[in-house]
Amino acid sequence: MKKSYLILMFMLLGSATQALAQYEFKDNVGANTNGLGPYSQNFDGLAGTNATFTSNTTIKGVYTRYTLDGVGAEFESKERPLFTNNQFTGISSTSTIPSDDGAKGAEVNPQGQPTGAGWYHFGTSGSSDRALGGIAATNTSSGKGYIGIRLKNTSTKVIKKLEVEYAMEQWYNSSNTQAAFVEVAWKKNLGDIPAASPNALYLSTTTGWTTEAALRVDAPSTSTAIAPRNGNAPTNRRVLRTTLTNLELGIGEEIMIRWGYVFNTSTNGNGLSIDDVVITPQTNIFYSADADNKNLDNKNSWGVNADGTGTAPTDFNQPNCTYYVRGTSATADRIANNWTVGGLNSKIIVGGDAGTAATFRVAANDALAATVDVGPGSTLILESTSNPTLVLGALNKSSTVVYSNDGTTEQTVKGGVYGNVQLKGVGPKALAGNMLVSTGFAFAATGTTTLTLNAYDVTLQKGAAITGTAGVFVTNNTGSLKQTVTNTGVGVLFPVGTSATAYNPVTLSQTATQSEDTYSVRVGNGVFAQYSDAGVGSSPVLLKTVQKTWFVAEEVLGNSNITMKLQWNNVTDVTSDFVAAAAHINHYLNGGWDQSYAEQAPALVSANVYAQSRTGITSFSPFGVSSRPGGVLPVTLTAFAATRTPKAVRCDWKTASELNNDYFVVERSANGREFEGIGTVAGRGTTSQASSYSYLDQQPLDGLAYYRLRQTDLDGTYHYSPIVAVTGCTTCADVLQTLALAPNPSTGIFRVLDAGGQPVAVTGTVHNTLGKVMQQLNGHSTVDLQAQPAGIYLLKLDAAHGAKVLRVVKE
Repeated sequence: MKKSYLILMFMLLGSATQALAQYEFKDNVGANTNGLGPYSQNFDGLAGTNATFTSNTTIKGVYTRYTLDGVGAEFESKERPLFTNNQFTGISSTSTIPSDDGAKGAEVNPQGQPTGAGWYHFGTSGSSDRALGGIAATNTSSGKGYIGIRLKNTSTKVIKKLEVEYAMEQWYNSSNTQAAFVEVAWKKNLGDIPAASPNALYLSTTTGWTTEAALRVDAPSTSTAIAPRNGNAPTNRRVLRTTLTNLELGIGEEIMIRWGYVFNTSTNGNGLSIDDVVITPQTNIFYSADADNKNLDNKNSWGVNADGTGTAPTDFNQPNCTYYVRGTSATADRIANNWTVGGLNSKIIVGGDAGTAATFRVAANDALAATVDVGPGSTLILESTSNPTLVLGALNKSSTVVYSNDGTTEQTVKGGVYGNVQLKGVGPKALAGNMLVSTGFAFAATGTTTLTLNAYDVTLQKGAAITGTAGVFVTNNTGSLKQTVTNTGVGVLFPVGTSATAYNPVTLSQTATQSEDTYSVRVGNGVFAQYSDAGVGSSPVLLKTVQKTWFVAEEVLGNSNITMKLQWNNVTDVTSDFVAAAAHINHYLNGGWDQSYAEQAPALVSANVYAQSRTGITSFSPFGVSSRPGGVLPVTLTAFAATRTPKAVRCDWKTASELNNDYFVVERSANGREFEGIGTVAGRGTTSQASSYSYLDQQPLDGLAYYRLRQTDLDGTYHYSPIVAVTGCTTCADVLQTLALAPNPSTGIFRVLDAGGQPVAVTGTVHNTLGKVMQQLNGHSTVDLQAQPAGIYLLKLDAAHGAKVLRVVKE
């Protein structure tokens, strides 16, 4: 009996370029090598491809193979084995690697069995940013996939250490956790796959491998909804890095670094991939003295021995040099003059050998030009307000970067991937790029410390915590604070505000099964009748509201059931008629505010500070707080449109409900800025029923026109609708040529009439005979020259499809 095993396993690939041997570290940069610089692979070369993969041929030095449980053989990733009487007898077929955005993981057959198992290069649809991996399910036999990257030292230098970094991205969540992890090991001088036995064990051998625990990683999003995930999002992506210190890669020696991953529908089934692999050799290593009085910009403070003794560097401009900073003082200034580490691929690492922790302070007056990594348990203190020539490199997840500023000048906080971030001092600080924090974020000042986000996000990965009680993330632009909210019911605080003195935090919690997700939060000044998709408000609401808008969004749509708590200052944040005891949270959705009422009275947090909660939130952004019984707005407008007909423009709008609605005024503009009322439609007072309205503009402008509604309450309060535009009339050019002025001559009042003698609203200008503009017409049919002297005037009429000049005689 014969049967074929169709297996899906995990794989890691390199660039889609042809190669014939392993990757080589050489003395100089050349074809297919970066010299003694980092080996890197981002997999973007796979974009648009759907091809098979052959180890060490498709991609230089990259091997992709797998084993099956109970079968003493190893297979290429493209191979599908054939079995006769349960014995492996050959290869039945080959398979390609198509693209996927995670959706394949949700595919099942009529029996409910997953059918998306396979290798894919993952990425958002149409994007050239790719990652390599697969949906790790199977409908036959389980097994384990291996990926290897084989490197050889053909330089004239001994490679003393290797830095290894990669990103694991989750593109589909099956919710299985038992085997949802990636592990990494390495082995020297593995050799070639036996030519005579191509399916012999190779990457799966059990001896000689050294496992690197620091590179093992669990799938990050297995507690979330069973659904595709965006693997590029920080919450679904984990960056792992370590330095292989217990090896020395001699001249001519090789090393294989192996990634291993279990594929099994019951214990895994997730869609995981590998991206952005970087392997960096260290050849010329120097260690600093650890004494506080040893200046690091002096080459004599350095040596080749781990205690800082031995041969010093020639200077700091040599290529491929690594400088390990030792010492633990947080107060010593160890840079006497300008310090530049300028050699190609050269950098500073804070921390000693074998992960020994160190502290390096860059004082406010220090000038450092270098790339700086921070090792495990080590600390980098930055006191300068800008540090423009300091580049943050690899920051270990247990490292700490401290930004310290007590002055009045704003300190720049660099974007990047951090372990721990600590803000010290009450001086202002501003983010200059997106920040990802894997371990912790601390506000460490005794007074209020702020970080202004500008247009950048701060994302805390699951497990990372914010500490310190006097910190504010100032959301002055589109930047947001992002955190994971689990389904444990524990509230997650988002300490956001619009300034250092305007603190409006949000707390989110939930308990629904598989509702865990990442939420972004920001708060802005003002509350409005309408919001664009980008969150830009129009028509301010100035009655019975907290003058703040909270923008809350979920990363993966659906499956959320949030309890939200919003906080405000009842003196500085509210309108004069706001009543705290009647406060409730309202949600802007589908073009209007809802009419949610308070479930309970708000809580008094401290003097003049209140917080209100709302449960059962399943959709997001924006949110506001009102004490009006009907919600933020008395009238909820759900639709407004204007449509041109052959002879008119029809305006239609709908409301979901109304409270004390007196009337609507339809307003029109030729330029989108200056509006005038052209008609009034009575409102329906108070009703909880949906209502529809219309108005016909029988004298529309010929060209592009803009319309809006001014809704007025019984107490005179009014609000504006969004503006809608109507294109010009396609037949108006012919109509324009039939227009005339009457009476003409006249003592000063002229009417623009069509061929039937009916008034026509026009756009144009009135000029005297010297060309001076005497009057502007914006949607009017009357020309008033009563204040002008007698004489000849020219009326220039403009339309989308033509123009006409009429001669006017004023007597």
